[in-house]
Amino acid sequence: MTGKNQQGIALVAVMWALALLSLAAAAVALESRTSVRVASNMANKAVARAAADAGLQLAILDLVAPRDAPTRFRTDGTNFIWRFANCEVRISIRDEASKIDVNKAPGPVLVTLFVSDGIDLETAQSLADAIIDFRDADSFSLPKGAEQADYKTAGLKWGPKNAPLESLEELQQVLGMTAKIYERVAPDLTVYSAYSVYPHRGSFDAGERMSTILKQAAFYSQYFTGSPGLIYSVLSEAKNSSSAIFDRKAIVKVTPPGSFEILDWRETRRDN
Repeated sequence: MTGKNQQGIALVAVMWALALLSLAAAAVALESRTSVRVASNMANKAVARAAADAGLQLAILDLVAPRDAPTRFRTDGTNFIWRFANCEVRISIRDEASKIDVNKAPGPVLVTLFVSDGIDLETAQSLADAIIDFRDADSFSLPKGAEQADYKTAGLKWGPKNAPLESLEELQQVLGMTAKIYERVAPDLTVYSAYSVYPHRGSFDAGERMSTILKQAAFYSQYFTGSPGLIYSVLSEAKNSSSAIFDRKAIVKVTPPGSFEILDWRETRRDN
């Protein structure tokens, strides 16, 4: 083998070595960028989670403040925007007294609510009867309701609870309740009631909007949970430009002066 041949082979070997080193360097650089990006996303999500927690705590502090102290929030569900740790935090408080107790409201009240939320009358009537059958202790089905046999026919592995709902999420187990309908009606319903009974004073025109009924029928307020200032639902939603959105939701019972109890707590994460 001549010297020129040996030099050519050496040159090819060097070129292959350089190519392999370049590939290795590119792989290392890619892995490093990926690791940095993953770490950055994790940090951003942790900040958003902490901001959601901070928003919830801020709302609770507002609720337990003395009545003569200045407050940031209304208790009618109005959104309050707060900047914290480079995040936008959307906070809202709603008095549970402004909601209808799903465990105690009679059928006409539930029908009226569902129709006011855009649900057709027939579906609203069926759901109202099914909810009452779900929560009552007997096994007698209402005309458009559902008892154990109906759940079995529908292929479900559960039946009516035959007891009051302990959380609003249980409403999703009622036969006929879809995720879309639940999303519509849940904000106006509660399981936290200050009333022990609901007086039934006739039926309602399901074709009217609930807001109109509230203005025109004074007795309708009897179907709400009770006097204001007892139990509140608090929602804190935090997001920044590069992470998921974190929601914190709590049901808070306020006992003057200055004390509170968390009755329920939820955490959800959504992609930005």
